[in-house]
Amino acid sequence: MKSIQWRLVFIYLTLVLIVMISSGTFILWQIERYEYNKIYVELKEATDIIQNNFFSSQGNLKSSWNDLNTLVWDGNFLGNKKLYILDSYGNIKFPDSQMDEERWNKRVVYEAKLNKEPSMGRPINVLEGSTTVEYVDYASPILSSNSEVLYIIYIRASTQEIADNIAKITNIILIASIGALFITMVFGIYFSKTLTAPIKVLTKRAKEMAEGRLDCKIEVKSNDEIGQLTGSFNHMAEELNQMLLAISSEKNKLETVISNMTDGILAFDRKGMLIQANPAAYTMLKTDTMEKYFYDIFKKAGLELRFDEFIKMKPNSIKQHIMMIGDRYINACFAAYGREKGEIEGIIIVLQDVTEQKELEEMRKEFVANVSHELRTPLTTIKSYTETLLDGALEEKEVAIPFLEVINNETDRMTALVQDLLELSRLDNKQVKFNKRSINLIHLIEDSVNKHKIHAQKKQQNMQFNTNIKKLFINIDPDRIYQVFSNILSNAIKYSPEKASINIGVLDNEDNVRVFVKDTGIGISKEDLPRIFERFYRVDKARSRAMGGTGLGLAIAKEIMENHNGKIWAESEKGKGTTIILEFPKNN
Repeated sequence: MKSIQWRLVFIYLTLVLIVMISSGTFILWQIERYEYNKIYVELKEATDIIQNNFFSSQGNLKSSWNDLNTLVWDGNFLGNKKLYILDSYGNIKFPDSQMDEERWNKRVVYEAKLNKEPSMGRPINVLEGSTTVEYVDYASPILSSNSEVLYIIYIRASTQEIADNIAKITNIILIASIGALFITMVFGIYFSKTLTAPIKVLTKRAKEMAEGRLDCKIEVKSNDEIGQLTGSFNHMAEELNQMLLAISSEKNKLETVISNMTDGILAFDRKGMLIQANPAAYTMLKTDTMEKYFYDIFKKAGLELRFDEFIKMKPNSIKQHIMMIGDRYINACFAAYGREKGEIEGIIIVLQDVTEQKELEEMRKEFVANVSHELRTPLTTIKSYTETLLDGALEEKEVAIPFLEVINNETDRMTALVQDLLELSRLDNKQVKFNKRSINLIHLIEDSVNKHKIHAQKKQQNMQFNTNIKKLFINIDPDRIYQVFSNILSNAIKYSPEKASINIGVLDNEDNVRVFVKDTGIGISKEDLPRIFERFYRVDKARSRAMGGTGLGLAIAKEIMENHNGKIWAESEKGKGTTIILEFPKNN
């Protein structure tokens, strides 16, 4: 009986049954007691009438037995009662019939004789023919003047009528009980439904809530405890729905942030199983499918890391590990997460691509080394020549003048180097102001070419600017762009042999303007080509220094072009010359 409705009905039926049985039993007992007491009173009254009318105060019979027989046979006097009169020895004196001798209760007679007072017997069963009949009896002694028992009046009555009445009443009570049980069941089912129906609705809604449906309300039909519970349940569902919406919103925000982070995120449970990873982590680990376990993930990436070393970390502590995956440097930050009580539930790994930082660090080291080297060489030369002059060469004019010229040249070289370094520093720190205005780019290129033709002619080089465009106005800083052209043309002259050709051209596109400076010089290898715009990078370092270059010209040119939202790149092949391309946006 799992349903509370049927439990309530069963309890109602049980209570009614107990009440009916208890009250029916009590009623039957009271009725039976009343009927038996009534019979005993009737027996006593009949005995008193016989004693008063037929016996004297001395115990003698006043009239004959025939007169008594007449009274006995009068149905109005005894009814269904039977009368016996016995002497002191127990012999039946009346009626004159031996047939009834064995049917009277000798115990009651004996008690009346012994106690010399009336005795009332308990109900007894007497077999009459084939039927057993229940009787109650009463015995009253007739005493003489000296208190001796002369006669005993013994009278008994059948209780069959009482038994029949009790049976009828029992049947009535039984029928009433059955009717009451039926009515109780009907009303019990109805009333239990009024209690269990809202509970069933609440149970159904609870299951729907467990499945995630929180937007349905239950109708409140009463103001009792069930109604209050329903109202509280609706309020709880609404609050829970709002809470889940807030949690879902925060989760979506967090997932969006994690998914769009440039840093990789890996989350593991305390068993080392992966529970979350973002796209950046897949990219950094160079894999399309992530393994399930910590060890397998990093083993696939060629790394030997033990999960036990990190799961034992204290909360809020971080360990870092630099990993080399392919050609990329990855900084992995390991942090344990857990509950407030300090129990570790897993670890989170943040992967950061620090390749650029590493490269910048290497470039910085190389830059410092290059600056030191570039300054050390002229300083060493100046130091050596100065010491030689101080040692006496100053007095020899033929020797002193060439030495002083070398010192002067090295000083100019250092000055140029320092100026270029200051220029780069100002460009990096955005301290250079660009005075942009609309300039005819063709005139600027022609001016720069004309000034460099003299240097080209010294090496018998042919420098030509070929274009049919007469006017091409763009918004630039003419001084800075002239500096770029000057640097590129100087390099073309320096790194091209005698009688080489240097051609300059302009291409007017829809969105941009491109300027080409093409030479037939020594060219640049594929390995060196991506790095020629780095600071202090030289393809042929010894030859570059001999030509007086600082190694910063193309780096400065790149910075100036980027500040004009333009681009600069090179196309070259070893031994077949180099083409430098400048691209200017028209809407700048």
